[in-house]
Amino acid sequence: MGKELIAGVDLGGTKIIAGVIYPDGRLAGTPVEIPTKAEEPGESIIGRMVDAIKRAVSGAGAAIDEICGIGIGSPGPLDINKGIILNTANLPTLNNFNLKEKISGALNIPVYVNNDANCFALGECFFGAIKDAKDAFGVTLGTGFGCGIVIDRKIYTGATDTAAEIDLCPYLGGTLEDYISGRGVVRIYKEIKGEDGSPPDIADKARNGDADAVKTWEEFGMHLGVALSYAVNILDPEVIIVGGSLSNAYDLFSEKMIGTLNKNINPIPRENIRIIKAKLGNNAGLIGACCLVLQESQKHEKRD
Repeated sequence: MGKELIAGVDLGGTKIIAGVIYPDGRLAGTPVEIPTKAEEPGESIIGRMVDAIKRAVSGAGAAIDEICGIGIGSPGPLDINKGIILNTANLPTLNNFNLKEKISGALNIPVYVNNDANCFALGECFFGAIKDAKDAFGVTLGTGFGCGIVIDRKIYTGATDTAAEIDLCPYLGGTLEDYISGRGVVRIYKEIKGEDGSPPDIADKARNGDADAVKTWEEFGMHLGVALSYAVNILDPEVIIVGGSLSNAYDLFSEKMIGTLNKNINPIPRENIRIIKAKLGNNAGLIGACCLVLQESQKHEKRD
C-alpha cells in the first residue's frame, strides 16, 4: 500500500474519533469512536487515543508503519508548535499535557496538533463543501462554540496560536458561547418556554409547529449572526462554513442568522459573502486533523 495513509484524531471532551484517510480525502476503513472519559488521568486518555489509532489503522487494512503522519484536532488554547494543550475546561487532566510528544513517542510517527475548529475549517476547504475557496471562516456549533480561520488554504493561528478563539468574548452580560452553543439553545428555550429540552428535541418541536421552539432557533440564529458580523467586518472572508451537531438545525436558524449578518456588515461583503453548511458531517474533525499532515507535506514540497 506504501506509506501514503494519514491518521487523524478528533479529540473532544465527550468522545474521541480516530480514522484513516487516503491523500485524496477518502476514508480508509471505518473510524473508531470511543468515550473520552475526561475525568480520568491524562495518561489513561492518551493510552485510549493510541489504542483508537491502532484500531483505526487495523480497520483500514493497514499496518502502523504505513501511516506517514498523524493529525490531532484538540480543544484550545494550545501551544501548537509544541503540541501542548494549555488550559481547557473540557479536558482538565490534559492541561499542560504534551499530546504531540506522547502520541509520537508511542507510535514513532510524526504528529501535528491544532485547534479542533481550525481543523474543521481546513478539512472543509480541502475535501468538503468549500473546496473552491482560498479564504474561509469556519464555525462549529455543538456543546460549545468554536471558530477557525483559513487564509490561502492554510490555517491562520495568529501571534499566540489563539486566533478565532472568540467564544469568551463579552456579550449581553455573559459570553458569546453562553448564547451560541448547545447549552445556549437550552437556555434560550427555558427562558421562552419555561421548560427544559435538548437541542434535538427543541428542533423536533420547532419542525412540528411549536411556536416557542421556532422562536428559540430564531433567537439563536440572531446571536450567531451578530458574532459572524464581527468576523466578516474584520476578516472579509470569501465564505463562512457552518458545521457541528447544531448545524442539523440549520434550516431553523439560517434565515435569521443570514438576515442579522447582512444588517451588520459592510455593503461590499454583503453582496459577495457565501454562507454554506458543512459537508463532512461527523467525520469533519478527523478529516480536518488529517489535513494538518497534508498541509505540512505541502510546505516541504515548496521548500524542495
